[in-house]
Amino acid sequence: MCVLIRGVVDLFTAFCLRDLKIFVPDAVVAGTAARLSCQYDLEQAALYSVRWYFDTEEFYRYVPKESPPGRAFPASGLNVDLSTSDSHAVTLRSVTKDLTGNFQCEVSEDAPLFHTDIRLAHMQVIELPKADPFLQIDKQIIGPTDFFKAICTVGKSYPPANITWFVNGRRVYKSPFQRISYHPQEGSSTFSTLEMYPHSQIMQSIFQPTPKFHTSILVLCEVSILRIYQRNVQQRIFLSRMALTTMSPNLLGLEGSKRGNEPDNSPLTGGANGVHPQGLVLWIRVTISLGLSIPLKLIFNQHKSMYVT
Repeated sequence: MCVLIRGVVDLFTAFCLRDLKIFVPDAVVAGTAARLSCQYDLEQAALYSVRWYFDTEEFYRYVPKESPPGRAFPASGLNVDLSTSDSHAVTLRSVTKDLTGNFQCEVSEDAPLFHTDIRLAHMQVIELPKADPFLQIDKQIIGPTDFFKAICTVGKSYPPANITWFVNGRRVYKSPFQRISYHPQEGSSTFSTLEMYPHSQIMQSIFQPTPKFHTSILVLCEVSILRIYQRNVQQRIFLSRMALTTMSPNLLGLEGSKRGNEPDNSPLTGGANGVHPQGLVLWIRVTISLGLSIPLKLIFNQHKSMYVT
């Protein structure tokens, strides 16, 4: 409702409360200050009062005709900073998680109509973890047929933190071969478990088209609480694309023909390429599980002792 004033030229002018808007932070960290504001347009009408409520409990009132105009009321968990509060805003000191809830701003015009309007907004107070998240992975090296399990843990927070998984920068979504479990615990640590199996989409894409010089993958756990808190922790897992190769003693000339079905159980493979004054010289290229190859020079003397150079 507006105040209608008839002018000398028979034109009516309306003066009333318009465009009431409330601004409350979506989330604020416990122990910090929160500033809540209420914007409105009275045009040429006079302000009678501004009242603030937490849920249904009034905790601050501003009345221009009173002295002092600003006044705080005792309310559970609310500590109003009167020095920075006025007709458009109120500041709360050192908020706690108990102040998570709805805040209301009520504005009233002065006489004769005392037109009143009210707006509501929600605020979430969060308690942050006291330590960074922690990541554990059960394997340091995996092959094309292996699976791995990772656990990401974050300390107590309010509300419980969200946990998101990434492998080589790709977000991991839950599927039969990409198993994710999430265990939010209010008042205790929160953790999430990731199990990646060989037939998962991400693992197949890593092992099939990836060039051999890519020797590891990066597993990352991202922890977030609303838009206030975000941390991540990561670990590398090395890739093995082939088994360790073997070399028959016959290639070294150190033993006679292989008897029966005895397996070759030497961890190396290669061939002789020269004779050293101290014995047989063998240059070999060793392929280790990371897909890296390095040359080694082996010398076998007449007593079949081996030297590595």
